Amino acid sequence: MRNVVSEDKFRDFRDLVNSNSSFVYQIYKDKGGKNLFNLVCSCMDWVTVSVRHLENVPEFDKNLDTKCMQVYSLISSIDLIFEAIKQLHRVFVNEKNIPFSGEKKCFKNRLFLNEDDNTYFKTIRACFGAHPVDLKQSNSKRFASWPFESHFNSGDLCVHLYSRDVNEEDLALNLNINELLEFLTTRYDYLDVITGKIQSLFIEYQKSLSNQPIETKSDPLEQLYVLRAESEKRLDNEYYNGEIDDLIMIFEAEVTTLELVSIADSYKGSLLPLIEEIKTNLQTMNIIDLEHGSDLRIRSDLSRELSYELSKFYTWVHDDRYAPLIHYYFERFNDVTNGKFDFNNTDEINLTFLKAKLMLAE
Repeated sequence: MRNVVSEDKFRDFRDLVNSNSSFVYQIYKDKGGKNLFNLVCSCMDWVTVSVRHLENVPEFDKNLDTKCMQVYSLISSIDLIFEAIKQLHRVFVNEKNIPFSGEKKCFKNRLFLNEDDNTYFKTIRACFGAHPVDLKQSNSKRFASWPFESHFNSGDLCVHLYSRDVNEEDLALNLNINELLEFLTTRYDYLDVITGKIQSLFIEYQKSLSNQPIETKSDPLEQLYVLRAESEKRLDNEYYNGEIDDLIMIFEAEVTTLELVSIADSYKGSLLPLIEEIKTNLQTMNIIDLEHGSDLRIRSDLSRELSYELSKFYTWVHDDRYAPLIHYYFERFNDVTNGKFDFNNTDEINLTFLKAKLMLAE
């Protein structure tokens, strides 16, 4: 059987959903009290399973019974993709309808003329394995025969639909694999429409928030408080939140040791361009890597020498966990700096954090 779908298309779609600072997650994790992001994840998971199966499906077996079950597996995979596409359409495009409703393009010589492609596919699914012994077709209860290869039609398989009604004639339902594949590709390619909608939704979201001015404060700490609230509102990006939280700790810290006051003031002054860059990027909704971020994450020979101690220290600072060796880390910091910064367990955490930054900036 020819391969008509590729995982590459859906891999690009998944990347889009997870891009733009997780825009889809932020907007749809609570949409009117419903976690629609969980629905999106479920759709992506099952489409991936189905597409990978279809990419690796073997040729149909010569044994008719085996072939029938292979066809049922094919139909089931298509159905999983179809249902997922419908749900993604409802989330991102229009929750009040389903795509391709009313179309009659894929199935030629259909048995039930009143059914559109969407409905007729469900009929095929029911008759060829989903629930063949419990059908409701043509206003009567019917039951599908085992599939067989007919020499009197152009289909690949055929079933007779027996009626429960006495003296009611059987109906013959033909299945054409190429028509199934056409149904699949049109639904799978609808991802392009959904992708375009997500992209336009993000652009609209960007434009809406970029038109909302971020308040400007002359005091750096007050500005950081404003930026923290704005960052939560503007995609709540973990990277930006972390940078702002670290800056707040630094600017909240008050150095009382005279020898360190000028050093602290100079270091805080060097961080003002970073604060402005964060504000500019949040204002324009351009959540990218910060050019001045390295000013906060200082690299030096000392940082390499104390790499182990610093990693444990930062965990203690940010996670507020009990660190039984914190006194040892302080001793190490004091030893390598000859006690210049007086690391001790009586300082507030934000002051200790600032001292560590000053130590590394030396």
